Order: sequence, then structure tokens, then C-alpha cells
Amino acid sequence: MTKFELIREVMLGNLAETVPVSVWKHHPQHDRTPEGLAEAEIAFHRRFNHDLLKISFHGRYPVVDWGCEVIYNGAISGSTTCKNCRVQEASDWEVLEAVDVNAGEFGRQVRAVELIHEYAQDRVPTMATVFDPAMVADKLCEGPVTDYFDTHPNLMERVLEIITNVMADFANATLDAGADGLFIASQHSTETSVNDEHYERFVLPYQLRLISRVRGRADFIVFHLHAREPGERIRFRTISRVPGVTAISWEDQSAALSLAEGKKISRRGVLGGIDHNGVLRTGDRDAVETQILSALRNAGLSGVIVAPGCVITVDTPEENILTAVETVRSIDPWSKEWEAYA
Repeated sequence: MTKFELIREVMLGNLAETVPVSVWKHHPQHDRTPEGLAEAEIAFHRRFNHDLLKISFHGRYPVVDWGCEVIYNGAISGSTTCKNCRVQEASDWEVLEAVDVNAGEFGRQVRAVELIHEYAQDRVPTMATVFDPAMVADKLCEGPVTDYFDTHPNLMERVLEIITNVMADFANATLDAGADGLFIASQHSTETSVNDEHYERFVLPYQLRLISRVRGRADFIVFHLHAREPGERIRFRTISRVPGVTAISWEDQSAALSLAEGKKISRRGVLGGIDHNGVLRTGDRDAVETQILSALRNAGLSGVIVAPGCVITVDTPEENILTAVETVRSIDPWSKEWEAYA
């Protein structure tokens, strides 16, 4: 079974001949050029030989072409941040226009996908990281975007429509460049990040429009629901019913929803099981192994891709990442030892 066949089978919710594993991180010393990001992602895959390669563009890539000044300030996440944001006041939204995703910073990410595809096309399925419209809007402005949802709702609907079209164009450009699937990330799908009114008006409708523009072309779509704080409640049932979503990823080791519960609710493939902010980062190799095996015994093996809840921090020991991969590789899903968890 190839990695492509393995991922396809597991995303259908089935038990395959092995349990797939995926690991990913930012590459802050390399990810500002297409060549640098491609070299880093390829080297990372050669080191760990994981089954699904998530292409991790730097964390502010969608806002550069709109005028944000982006820097890396040493964050352990490895992500970039905005030194100067495009939107300082409401009038700045009024002049926001669509950008060409095949030029500028968007175009550099598309080129990175092309370079990675040259390596990955016969080895491992890839997924390009695409932010949902509300997440892009939030990164464009100095303060929280929810303030503008309250004060300028009609304007923000027009802005989100523009952003949706640009992100859909970008997602399709990455698929044209060779990405097999998409990793669509949201930072506004928890009950603490936005209230119900904001979610129903400014978040979910634009997520649906984005997915409708790409679902017919992507081999799979993983939807990532980011939770900023431990114990946050995710609007999981809503996302799990969205047409076109193949699998769901979230911080299952710290959020209020466990991997087992999420799998039961969604009846789709799920990604998780690695405590990226806890044991993987600060524990020893025995602790990493124990944590992953415990997560799988709780969730079962079918329909699960073992993966971090979010990006692995840059200070995570490489030997712990290797242990995580080797632990999953050691599992024989069809053995007597694991028959109760199939």
C-alpha cells in the first residue's frame, strides 16, 4: 500500500494495513523564499518519512500582498507576525482590493508547492495550508477583527467576500502546482473566539463558500480547528457536517473534545493524538511513546492519522519527533495486541 492509498483509505474512516502518521513544523530560517521552504520541507520529510506532508507556509503569507510588513520575532511556534498591519482603521477596509495569487507573496508559496511536488509526487501526498477568510481578515488588522464585525458589519461582509475569492484562487493555484489536498485552518471556530452571531454571519458562510470553490478539485480537505487555550469548546458538530470536508484536525490533547469523541461525532477521518505543546515538546522518549499509545487505545485505530494538534514548536527535540513516528510505525493494526482497538 502506497502512502497515497493509505491516506485515502484512512480518510474514508477505515482500518488500513498500517496506521498513518504526519508531523509538521514551521521553518523560520528558510520559509521566506520558495527554494528555502521547499528544501526545508523535503529535508524534514526525508528525516521522518511521514505519510502526509503538510506544506507549512509562514504564518502571515496571505497578508503580505495586501500591505502588511511581516517579520519573524523568534516565536517558538516558528510563525511570523506582523510588524505593521494593513488595516489600522475602518477606512482601510474600504480600499481593500483583490490581489493576484500567482504573483508576489502568494506566488512565492505556489512556486514552493511546485518545487515540493517535484520531490513528493511519487512518494507522499501533500496538502497546502490555506487560512479561512475570517482568519485572514484578523491577521490584516491591528486589533481583533471582531471589533469590526460589531461596528461595520456590512463593510466586513464585502471584505470577507473579497478575501474568500482570493483564498479560493490561491487554494486552486496550489492544487494546479501539485498539492494533492488542502489543510484549511480556522482560528474562529471555538465558542470563546467568536460569539454565535459572529460565527453564523462572518465565519461559517465564508468557510462554506471557500470549500465549495475547491472541493471538486482537491483529493481531500482537512479542516483544522484551532483552539488558543486548553479546554476551549469547539463548534465541532457544525464543521463535521460541512460538505467536502474529508477529515478534521484539532488540539485534541488539550481542547474539551477528545480524539475519540471527535471521531464518533464526525464519522470522518480525524488527525490528532500527539500532544505537541506538552509531552512532545518537554517529555522524554518514553513519555512520548506512552502518550501516543494511550491516545490510540482511547480513539481506536480506524480512521485516525496520528498528527500534532497544531504546529510542532521549533524547540521540540528532534528525537521526540522521531520517537513519535517510530511509535506509530511499530503498531500492527491487525495483530492480536491491537484487535480490541481496530
